[in-house]
Amino acid sequence: MKDAMLVMVHGSPRPIANTDMFAVVDVVRERGVYPIVEVGFMECNEPSIPQAIDRCVEQGAQRVIAVPYFLHTGMHVTDDLPNLLDQAQAQYPEVQFLMGDYLGHDPLLADVILERAKQVEA
Repeated sequence: MKDAMLVMVHGSPRPIANTDMFAVVDVVRERGVYPIVEVGFMECNEPSIPQAIDRCVEQGAQRVIAVPYFLHTGMHVTDDLPNLLDQAQAQYPEVQFLMGDYLGHDPLLADVILERAKQVEA
């Protein structure tokens, strides 16, 4: 089964605001876990999430693992993203769509916060 990872991002009207996210996605690509890695934006940027899903399918994805690049469970994470994946499932019934958890409650974020605090103490 050919898998794709879809990183679902909010987006920003300031292009530079997406630079760090693209750097993270580049690391994911370089690790080679998924043969297809695409980014889709909820707002403000392209490709949109539906366009990124189309790209995954065009590259032969049989399963799309969608990961929300979000810190909180707002309306996008709880409603909008699952609805977009439901729409994709209806459009591509032969493809399996799975949604991972959002980033915000991962305990590793505590390590990042503590590291940032240590950096300014030095």
